[in-house]
Amino acid sequence: MFLKREGFSSLFCKYKMAGEGEKAVGKDRLFVIMLAIFLCFTDPLFCFGMEGPGDGEPGWYYGQDNYHWSYYDKDQKRHTGWLNYNGEWYWFNSEGWMTGGGITVVDGVSYYFFINGHMAWNQYVGMKFYDQDGQHDPKQDVRVIGKEKADGEDKDLFSDFMYQIPRSWISRFVEDGWELMFYKQKKYFSAPRTNKGIYYVYHSVDTRYKKVKFTDVDSVLQGFGEYVGYASGCYEEGNSRMEILWEEQPAVLSVLGLPDKYQGDAQFYFGKLFAAYLDGDTKKELLQASFRACQVMEEILHLQDDAETRERLQKKAEEEQKEARERAHKLAEQEGQGPGVEKITDDHN
Repeated sequence: MFLKREGFSSLFCKYKMAGEGEKAVGKDRLFVIMLAIFLCFTDPLFCFGMEGPGDGEPGWYYGQDNYHWSYYDKDQKRHTGWLNYNGEWYWFNSEGWMTGGGITVVDGVSYYFFINGHMAWNQYVGMKFYDQDGQHDPKQDVRVIGKEKADGEDKDLFSDFMYQIPRSWISRFVEDGWELMFYKQKKYFSAPRTNKGIYYVYHSVDTRYKKVKFTDVDSVLQGFGEYVGYASGCYEEGNSRMEILWEEQPAVLSVLGLPDKYQGDAQFYFGKLFAAYLDGDTKKELLQASFRACQVMEEILHLQDDAETRERLQKKAEEEQKEARERAHKLAEQEGQGPGVEKITDDHN
C-alpha cells in the first residue's frame, strides 16, 4: 500500500468524453504513481495517507537514531507489548519499538500492522479480510471474477481506499452477509450519455443478493458508500438525513461533478457523496460548500461505533469544521465579499 488517499480520486477522472480512451487514464495513473513513490521516500506516512501513531497526542516519540516509534507510559518508561490506544492496537517489542508495515508474529500468532502501527482488524489488506481478532478470514476475502487476477497495484490501491472506511461499517457489512466482487476483466458496468458526455460507471450494488461489484478499485468507495446508505435507511421515504442531503445537493454538485442523469438517484448521489467525504482534499471542498451535508455524513459514518468512539471522532470533526469555516471566512475576505456572504456562481443559476 503506497499511495496516499488524499486527493487521489481527483487525479483519476471518472469522466471520459466520447472519443477518449484508456491511454489518457493510464498516463494519469503513471504520473500519480511516480509522484507517490517520490513522496514515500521523503515521508513514509504520506504514502498511506494516514495519521501518525496515537493521532499525534502526547507520549508518542519518533527516534531519529533508530527510526522507530515509541510510547512512554505515565511513569515515563517505554511501553512494551500490546497497547490499545484510541481504539487501535499497537505492538511494541522488548526495546519499546513499535511494529509497523507488515506481518509480525506475536506469541506464535501472525498479525498485520499498517505503517502507522495500527493492527489490521475488521479491515481489508490487499484483498484479504482480517477479522476482529486480527486474523485472516478467507471466507470474507474479495472475490475476483474471471481468469485475470488482481495485481499488486490493485491490491495496494484497494487497501488504501478501504482503510478510510470505519471498521464498524466493514464489520456490519460482513455480518449482514454482503460480499465484495472485483471484475478485473470487465471495463465498466454502464456508460450512459449525460450532460457531461459519456459517463462510465465502474461499480454496481445489488441489494437483493448483497453484492458490491466493481471493475476499477477507484470506484470501490462509491460502491461501499451506496451500501452504507442502504443499511442506514437513507433510501427509505421520508428519511430525515437524506432530506437534508437533498436540500444541500445544489451546494455540493460542483464538488461531486454529478451528471444530470444521476442527480435524482438517491443511491448514486449518496455513494458519490460518501466517497468524496472520505477523500481528504475533496472533504475540505465539501466542508466549505455545505456544513450541513458534512455533518450528516459524519453522523452516518459513525452510526455503528460505540459511544466513546463517536464522542472522540465528533470532537475531531468539529475541529475540522471550525478550520473549514476559518478558511471560508478568509477566502471571502480576500475576494472582497465580506464574511458570511455567499459567492454567486453559474452553478446556482
